[in-house]
Amino acid sequence: MSRETLREEYDRTKMWYDSAIELLKGRTITNVWWQEWDEEYPEEGTGLVFKTDKDDAFFVSSDDEGNGPGVLHVGTSKERKKELQKKRTYVTCLPVGVASNSEYIKMWQELNHIKSWYLVKKMLNSNDLIIS
Repeated sequence: MSRETLREEYDRTKMWYDSAIELLKGRTITNVWWQEWDEEYPEEGTGLVFKTDKDDAFFVSSDDEGNGPGVLHVGTSKERKKELQKKRTYVTCLPVGVASNSEYIKMWQELNHIKSWYLVKKMLNSNDLIIS
């Protein structure tokens, strides 16, 4: 197996940087949800997915082949940490294994004694729940 030249390594690395910048820099996240990772392997649990204003969807995986969900770690400034703590939303990571979006909606329905899907859709305008 031949060893990669410095030029080849640089060009490959530049392609990854250019791709990440094109896909993420300046984008707005428009939706966030957890979903079942693989219906054939429910033991893998759920993973975090987010969508941007360009309608690109992203998920964190344990590897680059998409085998299993991964944790998205969070780093914040001290000021931002205080702000999030006041809102009771400070976390150091967004984990795997959170209830899927559909399960979350079902829990909310049950807690609010709402059986009609029509009523759920109507109430979703308040953005209390997320639908992918």
